[in-house]
Amino acid sequence: MKRMTWIVVALLALTLSSCASSKKAKKSPIKTFVMPCSQLKCGDGVIRAWAVGKSDNENTARKKAQTEAAAELAAILNRVVEETTEEYSTTLSGGLEAESRSFLKDKVKVTVNETLQGATIVCDEWTHDEATGQYANYITLELQGEEFLKKLFEKLGKSRQLDEELARKLFLQHIEQVGRQTSE
Repeated sequence: MKRMTWIVVALLALTLSSCASSKKAKKSPIKTFVMPCSQLKCGDGVIRAWAVGKSDNENTARKKAQTEAAAELAAILNRVVEETTEEYSTTLSGGLEAESRSFLKDKVKVTVNETLQGATIVCDEWTHDEATGQYANYITLELQGEEFLKKLFEKLGKSRQLDEELARKLFLQHIEQVGRQTSE
């Protein structure tokens, strides 16, 4: 009887140890991958846009990434400007007159285009897939909100009445809102 008990215990131990080792051998097929440069978001008075360009040619991958990042940056800046202009005009008593509003929008368009040319690359990373030969260039472009406002106020000049402090406050608030939306 003792012998039978030892045999059962030995078989049970062998079975349990083989189950435990098979559990250790299994690995999850899911890999966590954080896209390079994607951690930089809008906020703190800075507008940022991220993009990736892929190609079997390094120069083409870079051009694609820069073009996509610039387009995204323009879209974000335009959205911030539109929201700021809308809130600015409704905040003032009686809103802006149609002529003043049109003048402001025209100057904003010119300033947006000029400002985008001054965007700086704050992250620039590469990957290369040996199996496919594909290069991927990850880029984050950045614009300083204060630089945009400075150029805008210069374009508007002293000929128009503009509450610069209110415009600055609203503009920077909308940058923060965009930053919160992109991090959610």
